[in-house]
Amino acid sequence: MLDIKTFLTDIKTMDPIIRENAFDSEDFLYQVKWDGVRIIAAISGETVYLRNKRGNHRTEQYPELQSLAGLLGVKNAVLDGEIVVLRKGKPSFPGVMQRDRSSTAMSIKHASKTLPISYMVFDLLFLNGRDLRQQSLMERIFKMTELFDNQEYLHQVESFSEGTTLFEAVRSAGIEGIVAKRKTSLYSPGKNHSDWYKIKCLQTQNCLVGGYTLRANQVNALLLGVVREGKLNFAGKAANGLSSEHLKMLSEELPALEVGTSPFDERSQRNHHYIEPRMAVLVEFLEWTESLHLRFPVIKAFINVMDSDCSV
Repeated sequence: MLDIKTFLTDIKTMDPIIRENAFDSEDFLYQVKWDGVRIIAAISGETVYLRNKRGNHRTEQYPELQSLAGLLGVKNAVLDGEIVVLRKGKPSFPGVMQRDRSSTAMSIKHASKTLPISYMVFDLLFLNGRDLRQQSLMERIFKMTELFDNQEYLHQVESFSEGTTLFEAVRSAGIEGIVAKRKTSLYSPGKNHSDWYKIKCLQTQNCLVGGYTLRANQVNALLLGVVREGKLNFAGKAANGLSSEHLKMLSEELPALEVGTSPFDERSQRNHHYIEPRMAVLVEFLEWTESLHLRFPVIKAFINVMDSDCSV
C-alpha cells in the first residue's frame, strides 16, 4: 500500500512560471488555468487524504472527495489539481476561498451544500504502487485518461494544441488564463524548470465605491467593495485609471456624501473616508489575492448597475 503520510509530506508541487504572452508550439500542450485552490489528493484503499500547495491538510474541508477512491477504482493513487467553485459556469475565487476557510463541522456541512466544488485534475503522480513523476507528461495524461470518466465533481482538465486560440477563448469567457506544458516534461518540484508556463488574462469586476482616501486634501484613490452574502466586503483601493478630471470631480462631490461608519464588513481605518455605497465602477485587475483583495486594480469606467451586479 502507498505510504500516504510519507508521500504527502515529501511531495512538492510543480509550479508554472509566469510568462507574458501566449504562444504556439508543437512541443507544448495547453490547458485552462482554473482559478481555485491547488489540492493534492492521495488515495489509499478507501481513504482519501488531501493537502494544499503549502503542505497543509485539507481532508476535512472537502468531505465530498472521500468518494474519489470509489469513482476511480484504484488501490492507491496521487492526483494533482485545482478545487474550484463555479458560478454561472466560471470559477469564483472568493467562493472557493470561503469554502476552503470553513473550519467547523457545521460550517463545512453548510458550505458543501451552498458552495459545491469541482475537482479539476491535471496530473497523475502515483498509481497502484508506481511513482509516475519521472515519466513524461504525455504518459501521465494517458494513464489518467484511462482512469477517468468525468462525473459528479471530478473532471480531467482538457488539453489543447493551440495556445493562442485557447488564450483568446478564455479571455473572452472571463477566465483566469492558461497553462502551457512541455509534452515531455517530468514532474519537477517548484519552479526549477523550463517546462510549465502560466499566461494570465486581465479580469473585470463591478465594484461599489464605499469611500476614498485623500492626499493634500484631494481625493487620490477610491475604496472598493463587492457584495458577498448580503455584506459589502472590502476589495482594496484603486487610483489607476482615474484622470485628473475624475479626481477633481470626486474631490468636489464625495466629501458631501461622507458618513461616520464604514459600509464594509471590517473595522474603520485611519485615513479612510467612508460614503454610502451608491456609486459603482468597472475595475480591471490581474487576480484575487488570498485575502480577497483585487491585485493591480485599474478603474475602467463609472457604471450604473444594481448592487447585485457587484456580487462575487
